Parts: sequence; structure tokens; C-alpha cells
Amino acid sequence: MMSHGLLQRPRPFGPASSVQCHRNSSIRNLTLGRKGHVRPFQGLARSSDKDPQGTEGPPSDPSSSPASTSEQQQQPSVAVVGEDGNLQLPKEVIDRIKFTVFGFDTFWVTSVENYKADGVVFKGNMRGKDPYASYEKMRDRMKTELGEDYQLFLLEDQEDKPTAVVLPKTAANEGTISKVTEVWLTVLFAGLTLITTANSNGVPLLQFLIDPFRTPISTQDFLDALPGALAFFFALGAHEWGHQWAAKRRGLGTYYPLFVPAGFGFLGSFGAITRIRGFVPNREALLDFAASGPLVGTGVAGAITFLGFVLSSLGVTDVSIDSSSFADSFFMAVAAQAFLGDDLVNPVVQVNSLLVAGWAALVVNSLNLIPAGELDGGRIALAVWGRKSAGVLSIATLGTLALTSLASSLSFYWIGLVLFLQRGPVLPCSEELGAPKDDKAITAGLALLALPLLVLAPYPIELVLAMQEMSAPVPF
Repeated sequence: MMSHGLLQRPRPFGPASSVQCHRNSSIRNLTLGRKGHVRPFQGLARSSDKDPQGTEGPPSDPSSSPASTSEQQQQPSVAVVGEDGNLQLPKEVIDRIKFTVFGFDTFWVTSVENYKADGVVFKGNMRGKDPYASYEKMRDRMKTELGEDYQLFLLEDQEDKPTAVVLPKTAANEGTISKVTEVWLTVLFAGLTLITTANSNGVPLLQFLIDPFRTPISTQDFLDALPGALAFFFALGAHEWGHQWAAKRRGLGTYYPLFVPAGFGFLGSFGAITRIRGFVPNREALLDFAASGPLVGTGVAGAITFLGFVLSSLGVTDVSIDSSSFADSFFMAVAAQAFLGDDLVNPVVQVNSLLVAGWAALVVNSLNLIPAGELDGGRIALAVWGRKSAGVLSIATLGTLALTSLASSLSFYWIGLVLFLQRGPVLPCSEELGAPKDDKAITAGLALLALPLLVLAPYPIELVLAMQEMSAPVPF
């Protein structure tokens, strides 16, 4: 048996990331404000058949066919906002969109405004009951009328009112990188992650590369670290496979995942950044994609942790950690008490390396489920509650992390990574008005959001001891 120096006191130290980070995007900061003013885009909610101003629009036409010119001519005059009434798309394009793309069965236009320097915003109210079905009609009509030159988005503005944003295809760009750049970045980040994972499992590979003559490494060191490192990478791979599985199911394309090296405590990696090619069609697809990764990853990490506890309780151990380390996690403290029992009274406890690998993988998934920025947790919150509520929750979460970072190194490093890599905002879906309809998916997403409270929150040992003292009989 050997004791890995870096595993003497494993702590959940350092953030994880498996969300899809869209960098250098010309549309990621899609903003909708009043009278052409640019403001941070917020707000998603269910659409309504009522006019957003409180007045009733024209009666809904149950027909699914495109609105005819005569029907559109019955609309009240459309307000045009902009400098001297000039819009940034050609007038003939605006007219064709108003008279053929929109209609009684989809979207009722009340005003048209400029959007930044590229497109226009059509404001009005939804006439169709299903926002995504209406979006598909409008998208198909626009393709028929204008070809592939323009991109349509169905969103909500700052006032929680539905808007249709039309941008030239060249402006609606989520940001792309060349295949060569994608490959070499993937290989580089994977190599660095291998080094930091080796370090976290007791092999000073990074020190060896810096100063090979003063840092001896033996073959046995690698053999001893292999079970834990492989188990950790297997759990990370399961998380990424979950995302790919959902992407295939939803018809989404993705770039190669970029594994982010860590090397803090027992975390060899913060997880991976997986970018989506193009735009997610709606919030239901976003929920499926965001939740599938941590759902599969947490299941695999939990199984590895359980196996590690079982082997440890049977005496199959190969590393040692401080018993008090289990108090860093409420879930791990309860599980350790159940499996290790009286062994925890010793300052140091012998455990199997699979337990440490599973614990590290649980931390990665839990950190990734914090509802902030472009993390999976932030995307789940947006998909379930809408952009405005998710934005409020994200700010509250970051504020809480900032406060707890004064006492916790974990919070300090995690908020730094969120602000640097995953600060958001989340790239808009093509249609964001409709909430997810799959109740099981919503339940799974909400359950995943509770995981950080179980894994990252410390066990309140002082509170438990105080309650035990209060319940103890008072001697006379």
C-alpha cells in the first residue's frame, strides 16, 4: 500500500465546465430595448394570444396557410422606428416579410425597429397557440420568399413581449473556427489535462517536465495512479457522451470537446467545453442537451464512488486521505459514515482510489450544474424558467459564490473560471417563447440543479454537535 502525497487531504478544489461555450459571436449579445436602444437581452416566457399592450388584436385565423396580401392589408398601420424612419433592411424585404411571412396564424406585427447595424426587430403579438409551430411556419415562408439570405429569431424583449428578429445570414453567426484550429486545440488541451490528472493522482508529471533531473518518476508510480485516472476520465467521457447523445437526438452539430486542465487538489480537470454548431431550435432542445451530459456523468460518477466505498469497506485500499476531508461534502460525509463507520475516528483513513476518482467526478458534475453563465446549470435554468428568471438566478448565484469565496478556495476558483470562460449570456435559441413540454425532462433538470447542494455544501458538523448537546439529558 502506498500513500499518495497529493491525496493526503483531497478537497473539492477547482471548478468544472462541460457547457457549451460560444466564443467570439456576433449574435451572442442579442439585445432588445426600447426605441432602438441597445440593452442586455433578457426575458423568455410563454406566448399569449392577447395583444401585449392589453388590447385584443384581430381574430385568429385557424388556417395554416401563409397570410395573403389582402389579409395583411387589413392590419392597422405599422409604426416604423429608426433614424428618419430608415430601416437597415431593404424596404421590399420588410414588406415581403410583413405581408407573406407573418400573418393571422403566426405573428401580428405592430411596429418595426432597427436592430444594431444589421437587422430589424418586428414587435407585435403571437397569434399561434404553439410558438415553435408558428416559428416553423414563418421560417419556411421566409425561406420560400427570401431564400437562405436571412435568419429569423422569435424571442422576448425587455418588456416580456414577443418579438421577431430578422438578421442577414452573414450577421447571424455564432462564431466558427477552422478545422485545423479545432483539432490542435483539442489535442493541446487533452495533453495538458493528462498531465494535471497524473499530478492529481500522485504522479508529479508536471514537475518532471519542468525539472526532469530533480523529479524522479518510476513505472510503478504510473501503475498505481492508473485505476483512479482511468476512472476519472471515464466519468468525464460519460458526461460528454451524454451531450453528444442528446445532440444527435436533436439534430445538433458540435465541435470537439476541449478538456480544461485543473491540477488542484484531487481534480485533474474542470471538465470540457463543448460548443454547438449553429443555433439550438428551442428551449426544449436546450434542456435536453444541457441536462443529458450531467445526467449520464453523474450516474457514472455515482457508480464509481459507490464501488470505491464498497472496496474500501472490504479493505481493498491503496491511498490514504484525512478523515476530516469527508466533512467538505454533505453527501460524502453521510456516505462515509454508512460505509466506513468507526474507521473515521482515525485522523487518516485508508480508501480505494476509485472512491477518490468518483468523488472528483461528482464535484466536476456538481460544479457544472451551478445555475450561472453558460454552465449546464445556467442552460437548464434558462430552458425551464426563461431567460429573465435565469438571469436573476445567475446573478444571485455569482453573488453567493463571491461571498463564500472569502472563506472557501473552491468558490474563489470557480467564480474566476465562470467569469473568464462561462460568463454568458447563453446564445439565443431560434425560438425562445415556448417552454419545454416534457414534464420528465423538466423534473430531471430540476433534480440535477439540486446536486451542487448535496455534493458541494459541507456537512454542518458544528450544528449537528450542538443539536446533540441540546438533546442530551442534563445531569442532576
